[in-house]
Amino acid sequence: MSRNLDELFLSPKKSMDEESLSVARLVRQWADKEIVSKRMEYREGYERLFTEKRKKLSLDIGIQKLAIPADHGGFGWNSPSKAPALLTLACEIGRADASIGFLSAATWALSLAADAHGKGKERFGILADIAADETVRTPALILTGPGFTGVQTPLFLGRSILASAKKSEHGFTLNGRGLRPLVAGGMADLFCVVCARGDNTPCLAIVPGDAQGVKRGAPILMTGLNACGNAQIDLYDTPVPAEGFLEGEEITAGLFAWLNLLLAGVGVGAATNFFELLADWSDHRVIKGGSILKENPLCASVLADVAEEIAVAKLLLYDLAEIMATQAESWRTDLRRTFAYAGMIGQRAVQGALKAMNRGLELMGSAGYAKEWHVEKHWRDVKTIGSLLCGVGADAPVKMDTARFFYDCSEI
Repeated sequence: MSRNLDELFLSPKKSMDEESLSVARLVRQWADKEIVSKRMEYREGYERLFTEKRKKLSLDIGIQKLAIPADHGGFGWNSPSKAPALLTLACEIGRADASIGFLSAATWALSLAADAHGKGKERFGILADIAADETVRTPALILTGPGFTGVQTPLFLGRSILASAKKSEHGFTLNGRGLRPLVAGGMADLFCVVCARGDNTPCLAIVPGDAQGVKRGAPILMTGLNACGNAQIDLYDTPVPAEGFLEGEEITAGLFAWLNLLLAGVGVGAATNFFELLADWSDHRVIKGGSILKENPLCASVLADVAEEIAVAKLLLYDLAEIMATQAESWRTDLRRTFAYAGMIGQRAVQGALKAMNRGLELMGSAGYAKEWHVEKHWRDVKTIGSLLCGVGADAPVKMDTARFFYDCSEI
């Protein structure tokens, strides 16, 4: 894998300062040295090595504290202006392991949403405390869900909010049954729960994993992201201190926007390593007649589709990152537009990555589907990310968000 990815897949980084570029280089070195160059070893010892490599990235390199404000002991990347840099890191980590990338992206998105874009620094106490020690922390995001037959629930832009919050003497209490985190419910030591107060206002509650009233169910089998063991969660009068409760629809919308950017970046990063594996395979594959596979016009056309889909997806994501970075000073007024574009572009980027991988798998045949190669794991991981981003109803929620923004729909 000697190809220069930066020369092949252009990604405008004009807004990234030297610090951001330096961290990106460091993360790529981690990816290449620790995982990408040792695929077979990593696959065979996955459970042990996943924990080891994630710890090195999170603690030794410091990714876990990246989006915590500097005055709370972090590195201060808690501003929308860091969107291109965070996207770059999401792509680099996803290229190595999508599960590590997903957990890193979720941590950053939660920190950025909690910051309320310059208006919520007093809310960082609970997050900073959790990230302060030398322990790898795992967040689990409990967002909106499908709802229950015959049960009316508060809504966030047409999505059912399944957890409720009630004011208490020292903060709030949460209740919710059958809650399913995106990933990591079985291993999380921190939950971010989208909930609603009595007036149906969407809120975010930050709940320690060992909090009173948190009950975890049996493990949930997942198609991809297997290292992020998931489980159903029930909340029974779970206490949340006031500093761990974030009110306002814009905070929930901000969390969704960041997740669309960063998780799509993880997916495109995984697809980029898929490209590397496919390119290496095609370099030496000989077809009937003795010619190299990639020199056959029909095969070359399929290979071109793979590269094209990944390149376009990456450009779209960097355009989105620039949109989010340039409106740092007017987040609240521009949030409706940013939220709509994040949903559209995040969904389209993951669809492009998945299309690229589907085409590549068709060409590779048994070499692509066999577990001896890493490409089938990349496919499962990206497929799972796409399902999580779209949520229940396939892409219907994103389509409705788009219609609301472009056509001013008010009854959907």
